[in-house]
Amino acid sequence: MEPTAHPGTGCPVDVHVLLHRGPRLLLLRRSRTSPYAPGLLCLPSGKVEPGEDVVTAAVREVAEETGVVLHPTMLRCDLVLQHRPPQGPLRIGWFFTAEGWPGARDPATPDTVRNAEPHKHDELVWVDPDDPPHDLVAYTRAALDAIRAGTPYALHLQQPHDTVHDDGNAWQRLAAIRAGDHGNEPLRRELGLRAAPRMGRRWVWQPDEPVPGSLRVAQSSGWLFADDGRVLLVADQGMLALPGGGTEDEDGDALATLTREAYEEAGAVLGASTYLGYLHDHDALVHGGTPVARARYAARLTRLGPARPDPATGREWRRFLVDPATAADLLGWGPDGLREARSAQRGAHEVLGVPIAGDRSVVEVPRDRAAPWPQRTNG
Repeated sequence: MEPTAHPGTGCPVDVHVLLHRGPRLLLLRRSRTSPYAPGLLCLPSGKVEPGEDVVTAAVREVAEETGVVLHPTMLRCDLVLQHRPPQGPLRIGWFFTAEGWPGARDPATPDTVRNAEPHKHDELVWVDPDDPPHDLVAYTRAALDAIRAGTPYALHLQQPHDTVHDDGNAWQRLAAIRAGDHGNEPLRRELGLRAAPRMGRRWVWQPDEPVPGSLRVAQSSGWLFADDGRVLLVADQGMLALPGGGTEDEDGDALATLTREAYEEAGAVLGASTYLGYLHDHDALVHGGTPVARARYAARLTRLGPARPDPATGREWRRFLVDPATAADLLGWGPDGLREARSAQRGAHEVLGVPIAGDRSVVEVPRDRAAPWPQRTNG
């Protein structure tokens, strides 16, 4: 598995396959005469040949190294990792898990796996994937850590003074790349939540723009920031939303609507605020089809009181503190929602002095919470 440039990219591309048998994971010990990572453990792996796709390469490498014949549909991609070794060019690794391969279910079945390339590998080793040995290639260890954490895309950038073997600090060089919405459904299910899809077909984000006089403000919502940079989300019957709601005649303006709704829904008391812009809801399916504006603010949270029944529904809303990027993911608003979240975070930081949230975390606020904030808990 020496670095070899992929034609047309100048960057080596390699494939790695996780073969589980019962609770154990297969690793190969590289030959002690290998020019790269001698004597270290790695996954069945190798480079993509010219004209070859990554799935075909993974099937071929597993057969060549272990004798196990896989069908392409058995492979599930768990991770794409760009890696910079201590010496040599950047490389890209595709990491697959083989599902349903022969002999995978029962560790007691006759062993169909063999060291098919004894000139390259000294032995096969079955390990506990949750506690692998430390004589691993650092690149492999970082990948296993990323997969265990559910990270589908990541960087592992080593420095020239780093070691090729795992020195116990491989994870420190691992940086997750934020993935698309497909990665958030398990967390939603775990929390008993549902995404909040846009009700209109086209909601166009107009940052920093005042609502034109010809457009009625039908709704006002807010990115409400705690002192640690996280924002408040609320959920009614599992459906997530930003605090806020429809305007009423007694509301003096859109900010007054947000202030009232945030208190009614979440017991939230707002401090300083800044206007962010509006969403132009061209179709307004829940507003009779007439185009409307949905105003957006960023505001500081000064207090969260106990949850109380919403006057409009009689139900209590669940409340969560989430970093803005994760909030956009959980809401299911896609790239447009992420742009809105980043605009809110920037406005809150620059105008209101709110710090940038330092980690991706989710914590549910207990219904009887009356203190300012719950303790931070990583999600």
